[in-house]
Amino acid sequence: MKRNLSIVLAAIALSASGISLADVPMTSWGKPSLQGNWDFATVTPFQRPAAFADQEFLSEDEIAEYEEAVRAGRAANATREFAASGEESQGDVDVGYNSFYLDQGTTMSTTRRTSQLIYPVNGRMPPATQAAREAGAYFRALQSRSPQGPEDRNAFDRCILGFNAGPPMRSGAYNNMMQLIQTEGYVVIQTEMVNDHRIIPTNGGQALPNNMRLWKGDSRGEWEGDTFVVTTTNFTHLSRFSGTGENMALTERFTRLDEDRLEYEYTVDDPESFEDKWTAVVEMQNTEANLFEYACHEGNYAMPLMLSGARKQEANGEEDDTWLPSWSR
Repeated sequence: MKRNLSIVLAAIALSASGISLADVPMTSWGKPSLQGNWDFATVTPFQRPAAFADQEFLSEDEIAEYEEAVRAGRAANATREFAASGEESQGDVDVGYNSFYLDQGTTMSTTRRTSQLIYPVNGRMPPATQAAREAGAYFRALQSRSPQGPEDRNAFDRCILGFNAGPPMRSGAYNNMMQLIQTEGYVVIQTEMVNDHRIIPTNGGQALPNNMRLWKGDSRGEWEGDTFVVTTTNFTHLSRFSGTGENMALTERFTRLDEDRLEYEYTVDDPESFEDKWTAVVEMQNTEANLFEYACHEGNYAMPLMLSGARKQEANGEEDDTWLPSWSR
């Protein structure tokens, strides 16, 4: 009887949100099914380009024009050096891989928005605080110099966190895939990037004490109607996402729209780092593609090579502050 009642309540919530119950796969315990493999690659820019100014949505023709411009720009970038010199060069190679290995998506999100950011309403990041700017300068300087040990490199170089795996998750250069596994008591988020995973209780549960800090934070979930809401706190000071700090409060919302789409919305609340909250949304696409083992630690040749190179510079009495990769200088 309780299960039948929960199904009825879910149907009412879905109807109120404008989503048809018939379009949304349901679990046997009456909640929308979030399960599946989800692709979140998109060419929708994270922040709204200046060219779109106050324009929040694009027409179908504008979307087609934008997507073609992205494809043309990538093709031109991949061949620019070769065309200029008439011979093979390193123009298409940066930090160990070229465009063959990139999988950035080719289409804009079905939301037709000009940016993934929906708040602030201008589609742009709010200003950083003075403390955040100082922290950013410190970490940038740390990454620019020859590392004394592995702790001097960021969590991505060390295969501790995955670039787009977050949390929150954001479309990146490659491995824009995640798998959701769902039971009545837990939802598991498994990202392809660095094989990151989070096991999230669906009943909230007891939060960790403030002095217990985790790389991916402490995630607690609960259902609000048809939407699964995850609140994450207790990050470390090295768990930085676009300039956030250890006291970021992250709220993620997962809403199944239909058989093929999952809306993923997240809000970052970090007054120590930003002058306002900010919220982004992207529609993930259901895919039959598999998630593959990332094997980051097992294949991380870069870390020992960087450290051995640094030791060689030390032995030669060299000082080097050009360690930032070219794409982040």
